[in-house]
Amino acid sequence: MQEEQLMQMVQDEFAGILLRARQMLIRRAKMIHPDLQDPGYRILAVVIKEAPQQQGALAERLRLDKATISRLINHLESLKLVTRSPDPRDGRAQLVSATPAAREKWFASGSVLSQELRHHLGDWDTDELKSFRDQLHRLNHSMDEIL
Repeated sequence: MQEEQLMQMVQDEFAGILLRARQMLIRRAKMIHPDLQDPGYRILAVVIKEAPQQQGALAERLRLDKATISRLINHLESLKLVTRSPDPRDGRAQLVSATPAAREKWFASGSVLSQELRHHLGDWDTDELKSFRDQLHRLNHSMDEIL
């Protein structure tokens, strides 16, 4: 098999996994709230995994403009998934935080998807899982250098 054909096959498989990952993300968002869309889910993920954030920091982190972030946060507030409060370090700014209900739904949805992944990888032996983990880590690390 030629190297170019092999690279195309790798790209096709990578595109397939990205599509499935996006579908899983959308599915998880819907588990949290039926009206939660991809960009709002990404904001929620950051404030749950990393801590409350200022809107400007969220815009920078997610590579979205401030007006878009503001609209998305307004929407998340209307869904009762986030709240805004004054930033004690900067009185002019506000921190965006996940609500307790959003956190509960976030972890519950993650548990469901984790169980499904365990089911699909259940017949992989330890060496296969370690190799897969190592290859994913290598890919993620190399992608960090590009982005």
